[in-house]
Amino acid sequence: MEKYKILEEWRPGTFGETCIGEEIGSKKKCVLKKVECMDEQEANLALKEFMVLLDLHHPNICPYKEFFITWDNKISSLFLYLVMDYSDNGHLDVMLQEYRQAKTKIDEKTIQLFLGQMIDVLVYIHKQKVLHRNLKPSNILIKGKDTFLISDFLVETLVMDEMKLKIRVYPESKLFMAPETTKFSFSEKSDVWSIGSIILDVMTCASHTETESSTLLQVIKADPSGLERVLNTLQHETGYSSELCEVLQRMLQICPEDRITESDLVNHPYIKICLTFIGSPLAGIKKRLPPELADKMQETENVSVAPSLSVTEYMEKYSEYEEAQMSALKHLSSRAAHPDGLPCEGELVRLIEQAMRLHADSLDIQLEGSKILKHIVRKVLKEGEGGDGFVNNELLTTLVGAVRRFHESKELAFQILSVLATMSANNKTAELLEKNGFLQDVVKILEDSQDSTDLCTPSCDLLWSMAMTERPSDVELLKYSVEVILSLIRNNLYDVSLMTSAFYCLWILCLKGYVSEKQIEPVIFVCLECYQHNRIENVLIKNICLILANLVRNYEMAAYQAILPVSGWNCIHHAKDIYRYFSWNPEIVENICILFNEMAQYEFTLPELRSFEIDEIMQEVKVKNDGIREIMVLADSILRKMKG
Repeated sequence: MEKYKILEEWRPGTFGETCIGEEIGSKKKCVLKKVECMDEQEANLALKEFMVLLDLHHPNICPYKEFFITWDNKISSLFLYLVMDYSDNGHLDVMLQEYRQAKTKIDEKTIQLFLGQMIDVLVYIHKQKVLHRNLKPSNILIKGKDTFLISDFLVETLVMDEMKLKIRVYPESKLFMAPETTKFSFSEKSDVWSIGSIILDVMTCASHTETESSTLLQVIKADPSGLERVLNTLQHETGYSSELCEVLQRMLQICPEDRITESDLVNHPYIKICLTFIGSPLAGIKKRLPPELADKMQETENVSVAPSLSVTEYMEKYSEYEEAQMSALKHLSSRAAHPDGLPCEGELVRLIEQAMRLHADSLDIQLEGSKILKHIVRKVLKEGEGGDGFVNNELLTTLVGAVRRFHESKELAFQILSVLATMSANNKTAELLEKNGFLQDVVKILEDSQDSTDLCTPSCDLLWSMAMTERPSDVELLKYSVEVILSLIRNNLYDVSLMTSAFYCLWILCLKGYVSEKQIEPVIFVCLECYQHNRIENVLIKNICLILANLVRNYEMAAYQAILPVSGWNCIHHAKDIYRYFSWNPEIVENICILFNEMAQYEFTLPELRSFEIDEIMQEVKVKNDGIREIMVLADSILRKMKG
């Protein structure tokens, strides 16, 4: 909690208390929810289930930022904290109250947009094996005009205990839960019921008070005739279409077996229209350019088919047309090779991200867009700019989503990993990727693609960047990644480029203390083995020395392992050998001194250091590097310890 400043009082909710907070430093607002846990076991189980939600990336889901557990000494209670993005446009419940007080009907077009977005997001989360379990108007955030986000998921651990449910859930909060959930039966159809009951609540704003609407939502769970009567009224007196009422009738069947399935909803003609309105790929309909414009596009390679339109204006005007975006991207690719070939980078990045997001189901657009982004990002960084203007969560979410959606495309993975690896030189990028759960994707790619330098090299660079973040959210995954990197090194000892990236990863993992005691010996072994195969590679040798030094610094066991024979020789012998090869290179000499200095802190290593005449080596180092303060200080420190 030390990362956040509370801006308002905690408000009680269904499963915890919620408040608005601010991230110290960035001053970015967020929503914090704290859930009191019965015991440590419940807290850990719930945390594990919530971690899955970090992998959800959808334009109609309010993303979680992080989760953590704290102990409140004042009241001796354990709390699970959930941190979510903040939306200053309020939520659907407030909107409904305003319409209800004014007795104003919400037009059907708004309902269609809402219904399309909700069905699209339900299909997405259920495909990820995730249920919401807590859909209600107060958990539907409003973002801009006619855009809605679902938030505040509930995990199984928090809802499957009868006593806990009685304690935690107020009666009014159960209004939107499906009838079967009273018997702790949650399924995809339970979420379908909840969306249906929210739609019904929306449709009754002009005809029912808040109390009457609450009563209705309770009645329809037991009496089908109650739903029939109100739908008849909404159709003939309020003016909603028979098609909408028919869909609602099928969504609100009391028995789950009779309730419409998601797949049937997606194929329903009325829902098809709703999905088309929001441009969902589920609609199966792609907007086509007007024939006269399509003809002009075929006549010329220049996407500025109308003389008054620049390429960026063209992309903006025809953003919903896949063929227009593809044509524009191909044109930009042809111009990318020329020094002044691309328009303003910042605006162009926004338009490319928009094209990739709006046409997320098109592999061709994802490929073409990522290729141009790679060119732009490299150009900006080459010119000495930090690239801060490009670093935003929307762009990263779109790129991460593309990798996940087309996980079978190695070409796309390579392009996007290259873009992200280049961008991750900016610390903010690495932090956002780590918070978006992309670390899991990177480790999986490294695990599954060990024969592909194209994929593994940028993946190693990304792993290094995310491991460097101040507070990684998935320490266990970083510890697991040590084994993956070790396997990668063993399988690619002769690939110098890949080894350089892999050893950078291993270095940061050792520095941060993610290596387990049982991994110490394998790490030492691959370092020495790699040295045997790559004796002339400066960068590799520097990293090998630093890895060994970090191991010895963090683990006494590593110092023992370092003086044991490996293939007939120990670390001191190899380090002395490295010095003989690279005594002319001050950077490598300094790293060797760092290693010897760490080894000399242990009494049991001193006899070995003396037997290899390291004191004489240090005297020679001082003579050859006179004037290099860092090396002189280290050499003096080693000599003092050896004289001890």
